[in-house]
Amino acid sequence: MRPSTIIIVILAIGAGAAGAWLVFAPRAYGGQPAASRSSDFFKPPQDYETSGGQQMKPRW
Repeated sequence: MRPSTIIIVILAIGAGAAGAWLVFAPRAYGGQPAASRSSDFFKPPQDYETSGGQQMKPRW
């Protein structure tokens, strides 16, 4: 086989694998609307870990 044929076969297999991944991959949000996903993305966490940290020191 010529090198160009091998490259074309590898690209075709890669494109098929990428397409199959896009079609058959499980969705992270399970069909949630885009507006709901975007509001969840920008919402800050409600609880912050504050124990066991380093003591703050002034910079002056």
